[in-house]
Amino acid sequence: MIATVELRLQPPDAKIPFSTPWLDDIERRIARRLGMATDPIGDQLQPYLSNLAVAESARGRGIGKALVRLVESVVQNWGYDRLYLHVDDGNKSAVGLYKSCGFSEVRGVRWRPIWAGDAAKINYFVKKYSGMKGRGSINEVQFTKS
Repeated sequence: MIATVELRLQPPDAKIPFSTPWLDDIERRIARRLGMATDPIGDQLQPYLSNLAVAESARGRGIGKALVRLVESVVQNWGYDRLYLHVDDGNKSAVGLYKSCGFSEVRGVRWRPIWAGDAAKINYFVKKYSGMKGRGSINEVQFTKS
């Protein structure tokens, strides 16, 4: 494998997702009940880029940037006007990649439940696309086969 990336839809509440949506839902409910959850930026699901990785032997060739651009084109084809992601503050290469692609930190929004541990060191980023209308709900997204 040379590289990988994931794209999913989730609430824009700065929560670092688990790989299983039902577990995310449970964690959100517990955090809300205990008063530790971040208020969502919006009430509908939004695109979320995660787990972008490029093999060490293939780094520095623009593969990461190409994957980000591919995800962005999918997001725009779906009709969304923004894309969210998390990045570890200590991963300077990844922070640089996302900033060079036009992402910026969502200031003051962090997922801070007590059990999140070092999640406070993980930044929440967004990229907004001008001239696009945001989607009202997941039901409006049309998937196409190629």
